[in-house]
Amino acid sequence: MTTIDTLAHWRLARDADGLAGLTFDRAGSAGNALCADTMSALGVVRDALDAAPPAGLVIRSGKSTGFVVGADVNEFASLDTPEQARARVARGWDLFNRLAAVRYPTLALIQGHCLGGGLELALACRYRLVADQPGTSLALPAVMLGIFPGWGGRLRLPRLIGAPAALDMMLTGRGADARRAAALGRAGARRPPRRRGG
Repeated sequence: MTTIDTLAHWRLARDADGLAGLTFDRAGSAGNALCADTMSALGVVRDALDAAPPAGLVIRSGKSTGFVVGADVNEFASLDTPEQARARVARGWDLFNRLAAVRYPTLALIQGHCLGGGLELALACRYRLVADQPGTSLALPAVMLGIFPGWGGRLRLPRLIGAPAALDMMLTGRGADARRAAALGRAGARRPPRRRGG
């Protein structure tokens, strides 16, 4: 049985004030992509947080390559039936809706690429803080694959930045750097990256 202490892709830590930090660090991969294993593990994390709600939750990446690059598109080839595809979408939809519904504050700490399902994860958080540095990009590029955001982003993004800007983003796949994301309202704030050891 998988428990919060045996997860390979997510690390959950709590401080003395009751704040929880959730770090996504996909095992055996240079970048963070959302696959069947990482989503299943996120479900275990959500169950643990439901059982003992924190005062607040910060979600961050353990990778230097960015926050989350989206869904693992290599898994799409294993989908043989419409039912399998619907089940895959439903799992992400349910997980991110659970995150969006929690009573405590949630923050996505975004550095580097925040694409597709990664942006949908960030949109399910109440707040987003984006590192203002080269290489930071927020985008929903699923349209390039002939699909649309299926984990709640197509509903949450228009509420956040308005329908015209959200449609432009979803129909073109165009991304935004930290400054543009903050200006559009995709990010609540931006900050310079923190220096390590300083």
